[in-house]
Amino acid sequence: MGFYANKIFPWLLDVTEPKEMAEQRRLILRNVSGEVLEIGIGTGINLPFYPENIRTLTVIDPSDAVRPRAEKRADATGRTIKWHQGQGEQLPFDEGRFDTVVTVDVLCSVDNVDAVLRESYRVLKPGGRLHFLEHGITHEDKIRKWQIRLNSLSKVIAGGCELTRDIEKLIRDSGFIIDEFVRVSPFSGMNMLYTHIRGVAIKPV
Repeated sequence: MGFYANKIFPWLLDVTEPKEMAEQRRLILRNVSGEVLEIGIGTGINLPFYPENIRTLTVIDPSDAVRPRAEKRADATGRTIKWHQGQGEQLPFDEGRFDTVVTVDVLCSVDNVDAVLRESYRVLKPGGRLHFLEHGITHEDKIRKWQIRLNSLSKVIAGGCELTRDIEKLIRDSGFIIDEFVRVSPFSGMNMLYTHIRGVAIKPV
């Protein structure tokens, strides 16, 4: 990974955070419980939003460049993160280990969404929960047109982030049972291109 990916992009992730995301992070993380795995922790921006009883998290990210920022946030929130460098498509964990898997703005940029969802399903216990807050292609025609036009640019400047993946369909087709599902209202300004869905999906018992 080059200088941009290692140094500039992690900084951009923090300074370009849409103001609306804080509330969405709070909502998706408010009920997480048990042993938690966060896939794609990035700079650790989710850490302040976890419930107080979640003191230790297992995390995985493909880039060690974001680790210092994530660990600084963990220290600030009094939490411990068990860091693993790796891909969501090949999780280095036993089947049925976790109560909860968390993904936030991860499925837009992974190489294989289906593989990440299969691995999430595998490492969850029966009855375990996938908490997701993800963006993808919208049902709103005007925004959809701009997502398609700017998708190639987004992949270049935003670490491979795609605007046009049908994340909702991929999750619904993955074998999980949808327990909660919300289409988040478009954000303001250019951030309207990042149309989010928020929800909880359960691995059947």
